[in-house]
Amino acid sequence: MREWFRRGGRRRVIAVGLPVVIVAAAATTAVVLTGEGDEKPCWKVPAATAALAADPAAATKALDPTDDLSRYEVMSELLSEEHLHACDGQGAILGKVVLNGATGGAGKPHTLAQARVAYAAASALSEDSEPLPAGMSPYVARLLADYIIDVQRTWYGIPDKRKFSRPAGTFEESREWAGEFPDPRDATAAFSVEDDVHDTDVTFERVLGRITADPEAFAVLYDAYRAYFAYYLERLDRDGAVPSLRDEKNSTGKLGAEHDLGMAARNIGSLVQRRADAAQGGTIRDAAAFNRAVYENSRGTFPAASGPVTSTPPMGDITRRAAKGKAEQEAQLDGRHQLYAVLEQWGKDRKVSAGRIADLRVEIDESYLNGMLEAL
Repeated sequence: MREWFRRGGRRRVIAVGLPVVIVAAAATTAVVLTGEGDEKPCWKVPAATAALAADPAAATKALDPTDDLSRYEVMSELLSEEHLHACDGQGAILGKVVLNGATGGAGKPHTLAQARVAYAAASALSEDSEPLPAGMSPYVARLLADYIIDVQRTWYGIPDKRKFSRPAGTFEESREWAGEFPDPRDATAAFSVEDDVHDTDVTFERVLGRITADPEAFAVLYDAYRAYFAYYLERLDRDGAVPSLRDEKNSTGKLGAEHDLGMAARNIGSLVQRRADAAQGGTIRDAAAFNRAVYENSRGTFPAASGPVTSTPPMGDITRRAAKGKAEQEAQLDGRHQLYAVLEQWGKDRKVSAGRIADLRVEIDESYLNGMLEAL
């Protein structure tokens, strides 16, 4: 079955099955004039595409770019500049379609097809830097939260694109770069992979820049990073080290922990700086109102367990962990304060040495500041 559509003045043909045609063909038809004399009509998600918001399995099948990325064009077209100029109320529908295609819900590990959809969505959203339509950003934030370990590892340039060239891998394929404490059932999205043939390239700085001026999306990511920090911390041993990396002096395990906890702190520092930049640049017009909305949408605080934890839940469940009660607004929105509080309490509960806590605190502090500087 063949379906033609236009993008950027070029005519392309896709020879594919029905699921792709539902997205690609329908995507070209629903254009709505937003008012008399409007030069740029808005786009309404067609019914066939919107139906995928209620059918995750169909969404995954329709949006899967395949292992060789030969169907990446479907996602790229769906999230094109024209379609992201969506009519009122359509952004949330579009966001839910993409999220459904990439995730499976609580207790379910990611499949290879879902991880490929996540990769394709991140790459397509990296193609531009304009804010997303109202209602879409929280869904994109939830997608990133569902792949929190893969997002974290991408900052290291992992996996090395010279050694792995596909959009996703199984646990066995990704053992060297999948991060610590993985669920072996989880497929891994290889966000650092680039494909010159299909022009894919994930730039999370650009994706984050498109969504973090939305207070709900900001709250989702802020919660996710803090939840991951607690998840990681509670799986360390009493030396503050990764148990599986233990050597004679436990130096490798300690170094691994410092890197990963530092990366979590870096992400929070970057997020907080993006909020400040958006307020200063006028994207966030009322900083006080934005902070109140973030606080209202945040689920609370995320302390580490008081005892050692050895479970390895599906990646998406890391950031679905239950939150505890909220702190006062100022304290809860102070990212560095939140990290210090969780670290100090964990150290007391696990009887970790004061020296080790001090070392981790230095790493967290430096990484947090680096994240802020990189976001400037």
